[in-house]
Formats: sequence, structure tokens, C-alpha cells
Amino acid sequence: MNTACGAVIGVYTGRRGQHVLAPDRRCAGPNQDRGGRARALSVGDAEPLGRDIVHSVTNPIPRLTGAIHVYGGDFFAVSRQRWDAETLTEAAFDME
Repeated sequence: MNTACGAVIGVYTGRRGQHVLAPDRRCAGPNQDRGGRARALSVGDAEPLGRDIVHSVTNPIPRLTGAIHVYGGDFFAVSRQRWDAETLTEAAFDME
């Protein structure tokens, strides 16, 4: 069974700012350029994300944004990481 999964994110209301980090720059320090690409998603836009993608998301408008996330594989079988928005340090993500 393939437990790693990719995803497709689709925006149904609002806007979503998304920065996809270059995979080889994942461990860059907080003041280093992480490379990658940025994209603004609006209602009706969808963005595929590969299984090894690291991304950061912002809400650029002063109201709620809604998006549907469709994952391939078993989302809970894969350990996840999160990054602190201020320090950009990586830590284990607790599903609880």
C-alpha cells in the first residue's frame, strides 16, 4: 500500500495565497531564500500538490476563505511536520 499522498486544493470562497517551497530548500534557515513559487488562488482555482511538497498558506483578504482538500492515499498513516510561522522551525505535527 502506498501511504504517501499528494493532494489537490480547490478554493470555493475567498482567496488563498500559497507558496510552494522548492523541495531541496526545505531545510533552509529562517533568513535564507527557500526558492519555490508563489500563487494566488481565487474561487474556482485548484492547485495540485505532489506528495513531497512543502507549502505555506496565507489568507490575503479580511474574511474567511474556504478550500476543499482532496488527498490521495491514507492521510493519517504518514507522519506530518509543521513550521512555526515566526521562526520557520520544523516540528512534529500532532493530529490530536
